[in-house]
Amino acid sequence: MTLIFISGPTASGKTSLSIKLAKKLDGEIIGADSVQIYKDLVIGSAAPTPEEMEGIPHHLIGIRDLSDEISAGIYIESALPIIEKIEKSGKTPIVVGGTNFYVDALLHGLSPVPKTDSETTEKFEKEFSDFSTAELFAELCAVDPEWASQISSPNDRQRIKRGLFVAKTTGKTLSEWNKMERINAYKGKSIVFGISINRENLYERINIRTKTMLDSGLIDEVRRVNGKGFTSENCKALASIGYAETERYLKGEIASIEELQELIAQNTRHLAKRQLTWLRNRDYILWKNPEEILKSIEL
Repeated sequence: MTLIFISGPTASGKTSLSIKLAKKLDGEIIGADSVQIYKDLVIGSAAPTPEEMEGIPHHLIGIRDLSDEISAGIYIESALPIIEKIEKSGKTPIVVGGTNFYVDALLHGLSPVPKTDSETTEKFEKEFSDFSTAELFAELCAVDPEWASQISSPNDRQRIKRGLFVAKTTGKTLSEWNKMERINAYKGKSIVFGISINRENLYERINIRTKTMLDSGLIDEVRRVNGKGFTSENCKALASIGYAETERYLKGEIASIEELQELIAQNTRHLAKRQLTWLRNRDYILWKNPEEILKSIEL
């Protein structure tokens, strides 16, 4: 049995391809997306609808409450037993990645950073809240310059906080932990496909998908979750592209739906470019267009 991974930039057609593969191989799909995993985030995460699933079993999509914390470690702990169960049933597990780090972590494992108790975590969260992202990044550059250099944006507060938190609570920097033997990797045979798509087609798909999201009720979806007390300030998933801009629109910071649509599309294009850069640096990915991937998989 071979575990199949489908990777690629956002809007490249991973969902459609995974359904076709699952039908061909009698497979089941495991999501690898840090936003699609939440019950309340459907439209803005481009989670597959029941119609799009076409009866194929899907796992780790729409199962978590927004109050739940999700990390690569938590994802792997959830995904590995599901993969094992699918394999034992004689079916083919197909992991569809929107969060590329989850795919990488599932393949290669995570550094053995020890878990910390909730009291320690809450203490440091309060401490971090008193500082701007720029101030935290400056401190990280002093504490763990190697990890700081791997962060693609000095505005990535989550990864900056992670580096500081690990250094302060364990006595070792995150870059030191990352050089140690990794744990919890998938042990079986696997193949990773990357969807090859030219930039012009990808950007057109992004523009179309953005309009579809807004037409399908993205604004109401964000209004609903904000009404439950979840915002981009207290929920990492709501700081993702599509949700963050729509929240700003609801606050009156973005003047029109047309401006909102263009901003989401623009930011998504930038994200896709960053994702491609990251993925192209992974030598384990086989790049093919969807038709080639389907043909290369034999029953």
